[in-house]
Amino acid sequence: MINTRFMTTLERLHHRLNGSTIEYNLKQYDPILQEIKTRTTTLQHKTDQQLKQVAQELALRAQQAGGFDDLLSEAYALVREVIERALHIQPFDVQIIGGIVLHQGKLAEMQTGEGKTLTAVFPAYLNALTGRGVHILTFNDYLARRDAQWMGPIYQFLGLTVGYVQEGMSPVERRRAYSADITYLTAKEAGFDFLRDSLCSQLAECVHRPFNVAIIDEADSILIDEARIPLIIAGASDDSIPETYRFANIARTLEYGHDVECDDTARNVYLTDAGLERVEKL
Repeated sequence: MINTRFMTTLERLHHRLNGSTIEYNLKQYDPILQEIKTRTTTLQHKTDQQLKQVAQELALRAQQAGGFDDLLSEAYALVREVIERALHIQPFDVQIIGGIVLHQGKLAEMQTGEGKTLTAVFPAYLNALTGRGVHILTFNDYLARRDAQWMGPIYQFLGLTVGYVQEGMSPVERRRAYSADITYLTAKEAGFDFLRDSLCSQLAECVHRPFNVAIIDEADSILIDEARIPLIIAGASDDSIPETYRFANIARTLEYGHDVECDDTARNVYLTDAGLERVEKL
């Protein structure tokens, strides 16, 4: 009989020896986790108004200092207490730890049902304290709307605004959603809005504001699967049909090897210097 636990340990050792950076032992996060719990205990006796005052003070300190890493334990303790009051649920330790590693710029793998939506609230709040905004990228429009509405009471309690972007929204609605402290949306919507902003002739026409922080839900799907699909904006051309025929006639007169050549894959054609001179004369 094979000891499954022994094999798992052996596999993890093998992965680490081969350069894997996966963290299986989470004990290193115990000290900060305990500090967050201790701070939460002191917040439990405060009124709602007093907690909102604490949130205002944290935001002021973050904006004055220009950073927030030193505020992590205070901010997470406040979020933990507000979640219990606003949603009447108590975050699990794994959710808090997940929030810690996300703020550190790492990937957090969580099983279905462990509460990824709630986990994202911790780093989202901390990074939104500077007032520069946070994007939370979800898998589809339904999740973006659901999560924004579900987590909305937490952010509002903490003095932050929350919005979401949906397909079919007008530029005015999108601009309003992006101006919120926390914005839920899909990577596709964010990407297309970025492309459309690049076509704007006036800054006031853009819907995005300067980028700050993005938290990605279902990172494997968004960063791998969806990343394979290019985002392309197509539109009607003002060129007349006769111009198309003209260029087609020019192409017929070009000689391969002299005027045009192909790349190694024979998929892309480009003009040689001689071909460029000939086209300019035509």
